[in-house]
Amino acid sequence: MAKLGSATAVAKGGSTKVKVIGGLIVAVIVIIALFNIFNFADTDANRIGLHYGGGVIEDKKFKSVIPPGSTNTLIGPGDTVYTYPIDQRSYIIGGDGADTDAADEVTVVSKDNVRLGVRVQVYFTLNRDEAVLKSFHERIGLKTDAYEDDGWDQMLQSYFRPQIDRALAAVAADYGWAELYNNESKKAAFQSAAAKEFTRLLPAAVGGDYFCGPSYNGTNDCGELSFTIQKPTPLDKGIIDGLEAKQRAELAKATQEQKNQQVNVELQSVKAQVAMLGAQGYLLKTAIESGKIQFMVIPQNGNVSIPVPTPTTTTQQPAN
Repeated sequence: MAKLGSATAVAKGGSTKVKVIGGLIVAVIVIIALFNIFNFADTDANRIGLHYGGGVIEDKKFKSVIPPGSTNTLIGPGDTVYTYPIDQRSYIIGGDGADTDAADEVTVVSKDNVRLGVRVQVYFTLNRDEAVLKSFHERIGLKTDAYEDDGWDQMLQSYFRPQIDRALAAVAADYGWAELYNNESKKAAFQSAAAKEFTRLLPAAVGGDYFCGPSYNGTNDCGELSFTIQKPTPLDKGIIDGLEAKQRAELAKATQEQKNQQVNVELQSVKAQVAMLGAQGYLLKTAIESGKIQFMVIPQNGNVSIPVPTPTTTTQQPAN
């Protein structure tokens, strides 16, 4: 009987362990199921989210916007959140910090058929209007994966770069190369015209006003993108050398003309003095002014003592 009781106790203990293990397995399954049923999403402070359905029994359609800085936002099982940047962004062509190669430039041809290299900086923000943002995602973002960093860069390269090239090429044909290289007012006019043309071309290329100015914060007016260029520079450096040589020659010519003008003024002054004093009088005046002739004014009926130099006495030695 003792043996039977011992066996029964062992069986009960084993059964308890099996139940505990089974309970743990069930709990894990339930937790996994809950995590699939209750899906959560977060957004960084500088990113906005677009919530799309993706469950088994529903269409993959837009549901809502998830504000920047959201934490543990409950979304449905299988749903997806795509996030996009809302802070100031840039697209820079050439130079330090460029989104392209540092040596990259936009090539344009001036009115006088000189090829110029231009570096460009564009600063902007993404339009946060719900309808506009949804349209951008579905027309551009999904195609280029712009909700990821690499995709965002690819989107800029695919949509911004061609319109920048077109805008600069269209406007550069109205200016001579020297105007763009060496005239600040002409360069400013060129930049303004290029910015206006780029602002016209970009929405038509992407299909909407998806981008705003750098000061846009989601509640104020969208504003215009910031578009700046550096000095357009001839690709043939020999052209610059020729311009600098010409400028040096013009500077030397201007300096010589100034000297000649000064000599001519002095000559006219001499002629006028000779006409008034006579040749001898002018020579005497010149000698006095130069200190070669000294004179004294003697008062009338005055006594003037003029020192007479004492001659030096030389003592001669008797001849031997």
